[in-house]
Amino acid sequence: MSSLQIIVLHGHPGPNPWKIALILEELNVPYTTKIYTTPELKQPAFLALNRNGMTPVIEDPNRGLLLAESGAIMDYVLDQYDAEKRITFSTLPEQYHMKQWLQFQTTTQGPVLQGVFHWAFVESNPEAHASYVKNCRRVLQVLNDELADKEWLVGGKCSAADLSYVPFHSKLDFIMRDSKPDVEKDFPNVDAWYKRMLERDTVQKMLKDRDEATKKLSFPGKK
Repeated sequence: MSSLQIIVLHGHPGPNPWKIALILEELNVPYTTKIYTTPELKQPAFLALNRNGMTPVIEDPNRGLLLAESGAIMDYVLDQYDAEKRITFSTLPEQYHMKQWLQFQTTTQGPVLQGVFHWAFVESNPEAHASYVKNCRRVLQVLNDELADKEWLVGGKCSAADLSYVPFHSKLDFIMRDSKPDVEKDFPNVDAWYKRMLERDTVQKMLKDRDEATKKLSFPGKK
């Protein structure tokens, strides 16, 4: 896709922007990232991009589009840039099973882990934190059961449905600290699934880019 103009991905060290970066890497879509601190997200310059003051946001000069919300951006990028169906599907029911697991990531895995972090490091509330930790184990069990007899969530191949889980799962140690479960022991199917994704060059690049961006900024809970 060398003829494409460069997409600007406005992001933050938190996980959500990096699932967009990973999908862009997988599809070989040219992009650049602009990383913000949390206070910068509430300043007029960023609020002009997204009134909600949250990342990710993309600017796509190829379509003249400014778009916020990770789920909407994911749908857009996959619809517009995966004509070859590298990480999506053209068949039923796979198309909608993929959307099902993308939704589960967006509405469940991500918010649950955000809750674990929030109630430990932003507003200390042991009771709320314990509830979110319990729910995190439930999420891992759902995925573990789904992967009991297959390598990938949908259609026998690594798709966007799988890859969308990487940014949050890769931060389990940081988010959960002493509450982190023994994933290898308690959720072996999830552990093997995640390790398969770690073998992908695109995943390694995304993780490296994220870690380099994180080193340059500070945010709540950072050691």
